[in-house]
Amino acid sequence: MDNTVCLNSNSFPADNLDIAYELFNDSLQGLLNLNTGTDRYILYYDNPNSEPLDHLKLAEQFSYTEFKAKLLAQGEQDLFLFLDELEDKSPAMDFLSDEVMDDLGIYSFYMPGYAIANNTDIFGLTWFLQAVMLSINTDEQWNIHKIAIARTDDGQFIDEELSISNIASCEHGQLLYDEFTHVDINNICDKCILTDEFIDWYEDQTDENRHRVIEKLSLSSDKEFQGGKPLFETLTNADGLREIRFSAYSGGAIRILFKALGGSKQAILVGFIKKSDSEGYEFNIKKADELYEAIGT
Repeated sequence: MDNTVCLNSNSFPADNLDIAYELFNDSLQGLLNLNTGTDRYILYYDNPNSEPLDHLKLAEQFSYTEFKAKLLAQGEQDLFLFLDELEDKSPAMDFLSDEVMDDLGIYSFYMPGYAIANNTDIFGLTWFLQAVMLSINTDEQWNIHKIAIARTDDGQFIDEELSISNIASCEHGQLLYDEFTHVDINNICDKCILTDEFIDWYEDQTDENRHRVIEKLSLSSDKEFQGGKPLFETLTNADGLREIRFSAYSGGAIRILFKALGGSKQAILVGFIKKSDSEGYEFNIKKADELYEAIGT
């Protein structure tokens, strides 16, 4: 599985070299807890100065490069090799798709209840890449594995509750791993009927896309399947069918078609990945209609 990680520059620097070494080591152990076997890790790092990862200051006079050197001096060869094999995408803005760049230009993210961070783009970057944010535990706001965020659109506050996954300790990584590996998609929302066709499609997806389906279906349930773009859209000329919308891993877009059954109950009908604007809609709308009729009878 590929793990996309966004390094949270807001949590740095630590008070001194020793604390920085201890805290970052703990966070990285948490990141390793996500490993399902022979995972690949892609690390996005961005700060207001667009500096490369090697220049990150973990503490005053203690850089990321010096942290790696200290790992070797302390006999932590395995962790050193892990960092050496990370796919480094820094500065992050040089590696983002046009779609993600456009989204970052539209929305501004923040953490409710806390002062505005120096680098708020990290929240949006983590959200749109559907990544895990990697922090160090220098403040209580980072010491949680699910961080609440909110956003504005052209200065207007959006009434919604969002969250991103965060690792600032070994324990956080284990909690996130357990949430993903022990989840039963049938239990994601208690007011939904999931068709066999949808479950079969879900089980055929990669680990990365199954993870994304779980997260977005959970979020949709939390929002009671109400709202509009970017998460939801009502399809035109489709007899009340709506879709859950999000990016697929390694390209394309995932679409999950659903329809209300009455009250707050929803039928999750079909899922598919499209590569172009209208790809797959004709077939899947027809299939969704057939499945919805079958549920009703």
